[in-house]
Amino acid sequence: MLYNYIAVVFFVVVALFVPISFLMAAKMLRHRSPQNPVKSAPYESAESTMGRNRDVMNEYLPYFMLFVPFEVATMVLLLWAAISKSVPYIDSLLVVGMAVMAMLFSLAGYIMIRVNNVPRSY
Repeated sequence: MLYNYIAVVFFVVVALFVPISFLMAAKMLRHRSPQNPVKSAPYESAESTMGRNRDVMNEYLPYFMLFVPFEVATMVLLLWAAISKSVPYIDSLLVVGMAVMAMLFSLAGYIMIRVNNVPRSY
């Protein structure tokens, strides 16, 4: 029983030690250049923004809608295909329903990408 707790504590210590040691090594080995106030200043292009600020938040939504069916649903379908003979019928229907939903998400993402890439006249 105590062995299980020792293993968890050892894992936590190693999990903390590895990233901290890499960060410390990178800090010690990095190239140190003298401070330049121009390079240290925040970047501002002095250009006025066009459009709304919320447009950036939704910029990658169509690509996420394409990622879900092609990555996640594909893996679930491959796993289901490997064990489909031992899976109950209702579960197989749920997996097929998930595949249909993945195709709908894919179609919606494709339509959103096509609509967003249409040249606009301002």
